Amino acid sequence: MADTVGAVTTGARCLKRIGYALLLTILSVQIAGASPTGSALAGLEAFDAEMAALIERWKMPGASLAVAVHGRIVLTRGYGLADREKQEPVQPATRFRLGSLAKPLTAVAVLRLVEQGQLDLDAPLLPVLGELGPRPAAITDPRVYRITIRQLLQHTAGFDRGIAGDLVFMPRAGEAAARQNAAMPPSCAVVLRDSLERRLDFDPGSRHAYSNIGYCILGRVIERVSGQTYEAFVRQHILTPAGAGGLQLARTFDMAEGEAAYYDYPGAPLVEAMPGVGSSRMVAAPYGLYAMETMDSFGGWIGSSLDYLRFMLAIDGQRGAPLLRPPSLKAMLAPPAGLDVKPSFYGLGMQVRPVSGGLNWWHSGSHAGTKTLAVRTAKGYAWVAAFNSRPKDRNGFATDLDQSLWRAANAVQIWPEGDLYSGQ
Repeated sequence: MADTVGAVTTGARCLKRIGYALLLTILSVQIAGASPTGSALAGLEAFDAEMAALIERWKMPGASLAVAVHGRIVLTRGYGLADREKQEPVQPATRFRLGSLAKPLTAVAVLRLVEQGQLDLDAPLLPVLGELGPRPAAITDPRVYRITIRQLLQHTAGFDRGIAGDLVFMPRAGEAAARQNAAMPPSCAVVLRDSLERRLDFDPGSRHAYSNIGYCILGRVIERVSGQTYEAFVRQHILTPAGAGGLQLARTFDMAEGEAAYYDYPGAPLVEAMPGVGSSRMVAAPYGLYAMETMDSFGGWIGSSLDYLRFMLAIDGQRGAPLLRPPSLKAMLAPPAGLDVKPSFYGLGMQVRPVSGGLNWWHSGSHAGTKTLAVRTAKGYAWVAAFNSRPKDRNGFATDLDQSLWRAANAVQIWPEGDLYSGQ
């Protein structure tokens, strides 16, 4: 009986592998440039098939994926086209705009300052900002004095873009610049001051509302406390130790070496450019709807999936020396006090879901022309995916992407031994 069960199980596994291989072959013929570039250890065909299927299903130009298990890099791939006009395929080293994957970088930087004794998570924000903060006579809501660093990290500081709009994007960015008598596009310093001079949307600490403004402010906190530019501090204390030095700040029009081109969804109309960004009034959304140069600490990085995966693995030292000490990691993955946190919550720069055996933690990123996802799992798997477009149904795609990569991981019968980057 045991032999029969074993034979049936082995046969099912073989059929599953054959099915994924056949699907990948069909999709590679259908999709220009879909035959993956890069490397993968044996037994991971499901990832290639799921990524190729996503590209076909959502009519995406291209994507990259990096996968690890217990800190070992087992797949680093490019799919589809980095540049349709030049017919350039995505390579594992192709850089993509990472969107809000900037927020975990900023959060780890803040926690490093806490570890160095230069910052207190529960310190009031305004004394840290000093003269960079709101003008005392212009403050209209005394609750701003209660905002803490921890609340900014948790998106509980009182800013709700669903109520007041997002001051880093039009039209609210234009209104903020006008109130502050500042040029367009407004810098984070301008947005910071205007946000803290206006009425908050809720009591700090009372609930969660995702906020770009909070992480815009945190970038300036890092600069004030460290005495370095935000980029310099992150590079010195996070990227270089993690072996992720290929990450860099993006520019709206001047593409970095090896950076992908970005595409709006099929049929998307031209949009009105943000004043001060480029010379055209009507633009394709990825090139002028917003200014990448003003997004540093909340959405301004570019990099390869592999480099960002190295950062994710280094946070707790699953690969290399840990970026954070155990108390900092515990704080990062802890729920906000006093808030409903089921089934998941936002910790300090990371989404967290308690599961059997531990925690799954992740973050996603999104711009017009960009979609990204970075995941660490309780089972020891990790992956980072990046696309150079964002479908019109962005929420539907995000769900499909997440389910597809989990489906691929669950299809792996035996994770391969070895490491594609054992020397790094």
